Amino acid sequence: MSRGVLVTGASRGIGRAVAVAFAEVRAQSPFHRVAEPAEIATAVRYLASPEAVWSSGSVLDVNGASYLR
Repeated sequence: MSRGVLVTGASRGIGRAVAVAFAEVRAQSPFHRVAEPAEIATAVRYLASPEAVWSSGSVLDVNGASYLR
């Protein structure tokens, strides 16, 4: 890793725009809903912030407890 370069990733999830197609997913979710775009953006904003400087080599699952690692 080059000095001053930070690489983070965010994988695609289920957002509000496609919630209608995922009634079964909602029913199985502990929260019985899918994420709002702002909820996902909060996690991405954290990863892009100085506070995430020690978050390396890890996965931040923002999935509403749909699955656990």
